[in-house]
Amino acid sequence: MNLLIIGGTAYFGTDIVELALEAGHKATICSRGNTRPPFWDHVSHIAADRTDPQAFAKALKGKSFDAVIDNIAYTAEDVGNALDVFKGNIGRYILTTSAVVYMNAETFDQPFNEAQADLETIIATDSTDPWMEGLVKYANNKVAAEKLLSSQSDVPYTILRPPFVAGPEDRLGFARFYCQRLLDGKPLILTNGGSQPFQPVYRRDLAKAFILALGNDRAVNQAYNIAQESVCSLADWVKLVAQCLDVDPSLVNVPDKELQAADFKYAEPFTDNTVTVDISKAQTQLGFQPTPLDTWTETTCNWYQNSKYIDDAPGYADRDKEVDLAHRYLMKQS
Repeated sequence: MNLLIIGGTAYFGTDIVELALEAGHKATICSRGNTRPPFWDHVSHIAADRTDPQAFAKALKGKSFDAVIDNIAYTAEDVGNALDVFKGNIGRYILTTSAVVYMNAETFDQPFNEAQADLETIIATDSTDPWMEGLVKYANNKVAAEKLLSSQSDVPYTILRPPFVAGPEDRLGFARFYCQRLLDGKPLILTNGGSQPFQPVYRRDLAKAFILALGNDRAVNQAYNIAQESVCSLADWVKLVAQCLDVDPSLVNVPDKELQAADFKYAEPFTDNTVTVDISKAQTQLGFQPTPLDTWTETTCNWYQNSKYIDDAPGYADRDKEVDLAHRYLMKQS
């Protein structure tokens, strides 16, 4: 197939391109051209800045593809612009959204299946935390993007809804947060003991789902949850990380309210990420089979230990304050 990948030069976008080439597809990348992965000489490239709708349209208008994989459509406007550009010239539009679309589901029964996404209700929050405000804005934009795409009938589409994407390169610093702290041998605080459910998706597995959806007639005008099959607690995953790093972890359970009262912002990522999803539809219709949790975790830890990161993990500048709080909290409990 003749494919266009929008956002194919970083993280799981590179996995999509690599797997597409392995499967014999012809791949064209649309990007600004600032990053050139190792496969650059084996793909075609269209230079365009997605954040400039006019330049994007000018670069792609009238070009034909069997399928377009869009990893960097963050708003309904992004999707609408793409539909205007590609209408009548593509066989399928495959959109990456996110499991955050379930934040406004009418029920809190989990795991969520695809039909439980409420695309009509605006997600609201009374939080003043910038991270939560940003998450809600991101979620509302993804909901609006899905609503626009699913309400039109001119362009066949498939929607993939991953939760947090994990694996080597770890662009958001999720694994680095825990790896660096575990390796320094000092106490590691887990907010509320790390009791929240943990169900990310391995980056290579997400890429495989795109390839599986290509040419699959059952995937036309459908949405799919793409994640690891097993759900564990964050604490159990951190213990698995410690095992892969061959360290004996000192984990400290500190309630969120105690951390909120601290004189620093504890940077532990996704402490409120409690959405879990049902992936049976993707397994049945796409043949999707995720990599086991322990396998991709070990791969990720090996990458971290071999990467020789120059930058510290998020919040590591406050590491001494974290350790002091952990010790004080342990003394208070004794």
